[in-house]
Amino acid sequence: MPTITIDGKSVEVEKGTTLLAAAQKLGVYIPRYCYHPKLSVSGNCRMCLVEVEKAPKLVTACSTEAAEGMIVRTASDKVKAARRDVLEYLLINHPLDCPICDQAGECGLQDYYMEYSLARSRFKMADKARRQKRRAVGPHLVLDNERCILCTRCVRFCSEVTRTSELEVMERADHSYIDLKEGKALDNGYSLNIADNCPVGAFTSRDFRFKQRVWFLKKTPTVCLGCATGCLMEAHHNENTIYRLMPSPNAETNTWLCDHGRLTYKAVRAGDRLTKGVIKNGLIDLEPALREAGARIDEARGAVAVLGSPWLSVEDNAALARLAKDSVKTENYCFDFASEPGIKDGILINKDPAPNTSGTGLVKTAHGGLSLEELSRRIAAGQIKVVLAEARAAGLLKDTLKAAAPLLVIFAANKGEIPAGTYATLPYASYFETPGTFVNYQGLRRRTAPPVEAPEGVKPLWAVVNKLAAYSGASLQLDSAEDALKGIVFK
Repeated sequence: MPTITIDGKSVEVEKGTTLLAAAQKLGVYIPRYCYHPKLSVSGNCRMCLVEVEKAPKLVTACSTEAAEGMIVRTASDKVKAARRDVLEYLLINHPLDCPICDQAGECGLQDYYMEYSLARSRFKMADKARRQKRRAVGPHLVLDNERCILCTRCVRFCSEVTRTSELEVMERADHSYIDLKEGKALDNGYSLNIADNCPVGAFTSRDFRFKQRVWFLKKTPTVCLGCATGCLMEAHHNENTIYRLMPSPNAETNTWLCDHGRLTYKAVRAGDRLTKGVIKNGLIDLEPALREAGARIDEARGAVAVLGSPWLSVEDNAALARLAKDSVKTENYCFDFASEPGIKDGILINKDPAPNTSGTGLVKTAHGGLSLEELSRRIAAGQIKVVLAEARAAGLLKDTLKAAAPLLVIFAANKGEIPAGTYATLPYASYFETPGTFVNYQGLRRRTAPPVEAPEGVKPLWAVVNKLAAYSGASLQLDSAEDALKGIVFK
């Protein structure tokens, strides 16, 4: 293992380690544009130039491997002059879009100019090259070629990660620009990662564009519930509104985030968001809705079924199990959901669309219950008069419920989720508004954190279940989500 010296500090690194990685190990930051730890090395931006003793010229830290005895300087006069020159070159044709650019506040050009340059431009505005601006290049992205510094992160992402190769560098020398290949569009399912990777705002998100300045945004770590992969992410929010979701890179699950997962936050403020109960097709306050649902459950005592959901947290499923066993006192309950987990696209998207199939297995282990097939058979045989279920889980028994037509009491966050023929719908807080525990397909326990508050009167599902129990049987006395977890053993 070679030992090298960087800015007077010695470090031993593994063979093949680059100078950039070695510097990071020492806590020495080297600026970069084209480098990304999960993409191939390009070495074309020249921002990471460093001085190596006895080398005839400066070298790129991202592509130069450490060798025994190397003495590296990252802040010598030659290096500082090179950085100023690189920045001047990159800024020669860059437009003065900073006041309107979404990248402002997290822009590599702005940050590095302030840190390493502060030089006045010697280039006249009238002589700047003009390129195509504000062009939609897919359902989620806008491309502004004038801002592009040709770092090629976007090209390498499409070539190496999604392997769809929609982008390439057109023309040569100072005529070069990034563009779509003929007949292509950026619709590969991961396109918003390109906006993240772009250091200068050439690619921006159509969803986030002009919505909020990034320095106003607060960041809350949470979990993507778009499928069983359970990617870690951050919710960026301000004044009780989520504006975007960003990946939180980690070794266990994800560096990136799929476009579907990024847009899951939209359900929180969708026009069909439920803030009141629904009886048949009429809106009603939650308390009367709970009383009505409780009355129907009392009438069907002994013929009530409770269906858990792989889309609900462990806490909420455990509360439903307690409702079935301890309050309604029925044996007709199910937390058995089979799935074929695994990454179906080779990147992130899981074969299992539900985020908590593994978590429902823990509830089944603790509380027992019927198989999904047996519950379906009992409903089809007319043994069940009332079914309580979360809306998406009810969809798993869609045909059986339609044929047998039991009275449905559904938990739903949005009106569009309600199955046809539902008698009573009870709203609950989404997992952007309340904490919840989920277990991904690898068995990793993840916990959501609420970046925003639920609409007035909307409660977590476990609290709604606790109220329903008081109206339909014995009280569960659940004062917190943790109360529902009694008896649940996490592996």
